[in-house]
Amino acid sequence: MVQSRFYGTKSGIICAFTLASLLVSGCAPQFNIDNQVDMVAVPDAWQSPDIETVRSELKWLDEKDTRELPQIVMQALDNNPDLRISANRLKTAMAQQQIVDSARSLTGNITGSASRNGDFQSGTADNQNFSLRGSLAWEADVWGRLASDNAAAEQNVLAVKNDFEYARLSLATRTAQSWFDVVEAEMQNRLLELNLEKLLQAKDLVQSRYSRGLVDVLDVLQLDTNLATARSNLAGQRQTVIERMRNLETLVGSYPSGLVPKEAQLPKLDGVISMGIPSDLLASRPDIVAAKNRVMAANYDLNSAKKALYPSLSINGSTTASGDQLKDIVDVDHLVWSVVGNVVAPVFDGGRRRQQVVLSEVSLDSSLASYLKVVLNAYKEAENALTAEVTLAEQETHLTTAVESAIASEDKALEQYGKGLIDILSLINVQRNRISSQQGLLRVQYNRLLNRADLYLALGGQDLENYISQLSASNQSSRNQDQL
Repeated sequence: MVQSRFYGTKSGIICAFTLASLLVSGCAPQFNIDNQVDMVAVPDAWQSPDIETVRSELKWLDEKDTRELPQIVMQALDNNPDLRISANRLKTAMAQQQIVDSARSLTGNITGSASRNGDFQSGTADNQNFSLRGSLAWEADVWGRLASDNAAAEQNVLAVKNDFEYARLSLATRTAQSWFDVVEAEMQNRLLELNLEKLLQAKDLVQSRYSRGLVDVLDVLQLDTNLATARSNLAGQRQTVIERMRNLETLVGSYPSGLVPKEAQLPKLDGVISMGIPSDLLASRPDIVAAKNRVMAANYDLNSAKKALYPSLSINGSTTASGDQLKDIVDVDHLVWSVVGNVVAPVFDGGRRRQQVVLSEVSLDSSLASYLKVVLNAYKEAENALTAEVTLAEQETHLTTAVESAIASEDKALEQYGKGLIDILSLINVQRNRISSQQGLLRVQYNRLLNRADLYLALGGQDLENYISQLSASNQSSRNQDQL
């Protein structure tokens, strides 16, 4: 009867385990992140006005206008310290995932020992013992807790991998923009040098008229003031050029020498960009995908925390051989073995496991909020960049007309001043308008390039990634040729 009750109890335990495993087995989360995206009403098309008017102009940079840029971008991708840190984070996440996954594997150990016992009075050893023990241990993942832990670690690896990809795209974008900074600053410097030459020509005209008594000394003083201001602006611009170049050198991992390439020009913008539709961003932007990976990881962590409330089942086995001779440890006759199954059910832990569930629920909710924040920010960046494409293109058109008119006005003003038809203040005002228009046009062209780089990154960086891939292939081809 006792034996019968024992087997009945054993069968009940097995049935209980089987039923519970059917209810909570598996590690796939029931939470669906895609359903949460419905909280953001995503339109079928971009909302930026008149975007179709500039769509035909949207393209990543033409290599013929940016000969220096490919090498600079590749140098940044190879040497930038921040990108190196991001790469190490990925290696760390992959190693951590392997550690977590190892919990589902069989573990084994071998232990050897030798001992001798003696008597202090006789000074001799009475006996000796040698032993060799091997042990194996394995935890049965009855509820799928270990599988959930591993799935969470895998999602974390994917998140860090997407972080690294976004860091690469961001670095390429920032490198291009930093190069635009340098070129724009150098072009502004050349513009100020040209302006100084124009003012010196005007001074010759004023000095000639003053020496003939046609104008008052006030005209000379007014123009000298403008010349001094122009020289001061030029000195300040030279400092700006050097500082921007040092920023670029630091970004690409070089010593900030401040050496600036001469005669560099801002590239033109033309071609076509693959804009897609707003919902494409959810799958194309690495930062959005990384945020989604973290939501999934948090959900797996929650599943694991809940499954930790259930009993755990582990199996331990060992073999031991021992004797008073060393050869006994390899003698089968001295070998003994044991297999032990352990079922551990949490009873009292001060609420630690249940509070871990609460923490996991809070973490999941926070990761979801972060995901939605990243999504909204991505749409904001894309819409702002698309709108800027329209407005900056319009500004460039108007400023081009303004520069043409300002140059013609200056030529006419110099002619009229030479004839005494206008005073020095009118001439100075016309010259100020001319340099202001030229600087404004250059600044808008520069801003369009900055915005173009931001736009490619905001739309997911697909064309930018293709650009980087082409650079990598070209760079590898050059290395192979050098080795030959």
